[in-house]
Amino acid sequence: MPSEIPLSDKPITLHPFHGEELRFEHPVWFGPLPGESNAFLVVEHETGRIWRLDKKSTGDTKTVFAELDPYLKGTRGLLGMALHPNFRTNRKYYFAKHLVENGKFATFIFEREAAPDFKTDSGRPSRLVLKLDAATGVHYGGGLQFGPDGYLYIGMGDTGPQEDPQGHGQDTKLLAGKMLRIDVDHPDGEHSYRIPADNPFLNQPGARPEIWALGLREPWRFSFDSVTGDLWAGDVGQDRYEEVDLIRRGENYGWNVYEGFEPFSNRYRKEGEAYVPPVAAYGRKFGVSVTGGFVYRANPQSSFYGVYVFGDYQSRRIWGLTQEKRVLKKIRQIGTAPQPIVSFGRDEQGELYVVGYEGTIYKMDLDGTVFE
Repeated sequence: MPSEIPLSDKPITLHPFHGEELRFEHPVWFGPLPGESNAFLVVEHETGRIWRLDKKSTGDTKTVFAELDPYLKGTRGLLGMALHPNFRTNRKYYFAKHLVENGKFATFIFEREAAPDFKTDSGRPSRLVLKLDAATGVHYGGGLQFGPDGYLYIGMGDTGPQEDPQGHGQDTKLLAGKMLRIDVDHPDGEHSYRIPADNPFLNQPGARPEIWALGLREPWRFSFDSVTGDLWAGDVGQDRYEEVDLIRRGENYGWNVYEGFEPFSNRYRKEGEAYVPPVAAYGRKFGVSVTGGFVYRANPQSSFYGVYVFGDYQSRRIWGLTQEKRVLKKIRQIGTAPQPIVSFGRDEQGELYVVGYEGTIYKMDLDGTVFE
């Protein structure tokens, strides 16, 4: 947990990836459309729209890929998206949405299907995969990623209230405050998914078998290293610290017993429990809401190869870090974004992007900068 984070001698360059006329309305997710060059999808937070962005020599175009229900007042709308690893064959994609149902908050994971030409959604009804009950309208998670193992990982926040007074993050009877792992390809009886046989809590009485790891507060964006398979997550803090975690099977990342490296509360501390510290944490002088990113793997000759790149929503700072055996090795501030950083993106070549919440997607140019 560094007291100072050095600045790179030369910051990275961020290039707007589209014209101002194609500006989005509060985007929260950006990614490539598999199998097509220069075609991307952008998820808007509150409008219920998923856009298709095509980059062409004749000019960029923006068309509606899916028109989902907009958010209701008091809820938080679309949160994240993941395309099935076999998307070009089965056309399936998944998204997370925060809703109010019968007066209660919940995060829903839905499955939908693209049209055969991949230009739009097929129009078929959504299939509910999983409903995650929430105590309040905060810390609703919503990050989705398919892992190298083909399973769907879901990052779920503690759902509040602030400070997690009910201890959701430590309660294995609940899905809140957890990293989940499910098999969406093999529905199991009454469920639209199956529990992978090596999930750590599968045979633990009273525990939810979907849990892969616990002790998270609000994992806002996580990703897999395309080379090592490591699962990186940015976990939003409470009062003092933001943290970056390397998530592994069955581990407990401490919330709300710990915030970052520091003790927070003994109320739900368990004797003999192993609480895994983050790789890195930072205090309020650097930012107030971490946004997880990606490990850069596009160019093996780049000094950034193997560097985890992430940022902070409010301070707009962008950092790179390296680790060894989950201990921070080096951290640098490599740039500042023009807009609040709500998410990062990675194209099929491994190049990285910043999703600005005010409506612009930026492509990172690392060529003129050295990570040292």
